[in-house]
This record gives sequence, structure tokens and C-alpha cells, in this order.
Amino acid sequence: MPIKLIVAHNLAELRKARGLTQVELAEKFNYTDKSVSKWEHGDTLPDIEVLKQLCDFYGVTLDYLVTEDPQDKPEFMKDEGRVVNKWAIVGLSVLAVWLVAIVFFFAGQVMLGEDKWAAYGWLAFLWATPAMFIVLLVFNGLWGRSAWRSLLAALLMWTALTCIYVTLGLFVSDGRGWNLWPIFLIGVPLTIASILWDYVLAKPKKNKEKKPKE
Repeated sequence: MPIKLIVAHNLAELRKARGLTQVELAEKFNYTDKSVSKWEHGDTLPDIEVLKQLCDFYGVTLDYLVTEDPQDKPEFMKDEGRVVNKWAIVGLSVLAVWLVAIVFFFAGQVMLGEDKWAAYGWLAFLWATPAMFIVLLVFNGLWGRSAWRSLLAALLMWTALTCIYVTLGLFVSDGRGWNLWPIFLIGVPLTIASILWDYVLAKPKKNKEKKPKE
């Protein structure tokens, strides 16, 4: 097999094993995703400096990249169950949030009485929604992709504002709390700021695609 295709195959396998898209890998090395695509299709080879950076990033040697079907796999490729474990932890954490809400709901019935609690007990489940997005945002920061951060942050802001508005509407006397709907206007600049931060300010500039050497 031509050396270009061997390197291309190994680069593609390493990237996929790390759970990265071509766009995400390109951002890490300040290249375009089109360049990464050409590397992984064997159209061009990265220069030796970029190859060394890729090796350091994946924890492999240059010899690994040019070897067909290398046997000495890096640890992140050996432990394929790690991704499943991460999803299991996230799922259990989300379930824990809703379990706390259920416990709080029934505890309120016991302490305040079923009739009195019936009017407000459902708020436990309402507030569990932004709490769930906080958990997801934390795990996304640890293991997830930056592309999801803006969406999760926006969902957290809008569900939290909804919870605040509904709670004020129920507990502020004479129904004046329901007139505080302008509180939702806070979410507009915060959402725009989050999108601008993730997709404009925090996004590294990409180098122009380099022409392959003849």
C-alpha cells in the first residue's frame, strides 16, 4: 500500500478513536477541515512538523503512522469501553437529578400535607430541568464537544428563567409576579453572548491550506 494511504488510514483511525470530528481536529492545529480531509484521504501528506505534532497529540511515534496495521495501539484505542462508561455516568447523573426531584416531591407531601402541597409540588420537577442542564454542561466541559456548549448554556438560561418566572408568579401576592415577564429579556443578550463566544471569539483562526509539495 502507498505510504500516503497508510498514513491517511492511521490518521483517520486515531482521530475517530479520540472522538473528534475533522473540524475539531482542524481547530486544534489551526488548519482547515478541508486540509484534514485531504490528509485522511491520502491526497496530501502533512509536512514533517505537523506530523510530529499529530504524533505528540495522539501519543504515537512517526513509525506508527507509516506502519500498515500497527499493533502497538495507544491506550485510548485499547479501551473502547471508556466512551460507553462516560455515557453511563452522564445518564446516571441525570437520573439522580430527577430522583432528587421525586424524593423532594413526596417529602413535601409528607411534611406539608397532600392538599397543601398539591398546588406547588410540581415545581420540584420544573426546577429539575435547569439542574439537569447544569449537570450536562459540567460533563460536556469534561468530556464533550465544544459545539454543544452554546446549546446547553442557552437551554440552561431559558429553563432557569422560566422557573424563576413561574415561581414568582405563584408566590408573589396579588398575581403581580406574572407581570414580571420582561425577565425573559435577560436571556436574549446572554444567548447571543454565548454564541459569539463559542463561534467567533473563542474559535481560533485557521491557517490557509498549504499546497502539497511536488
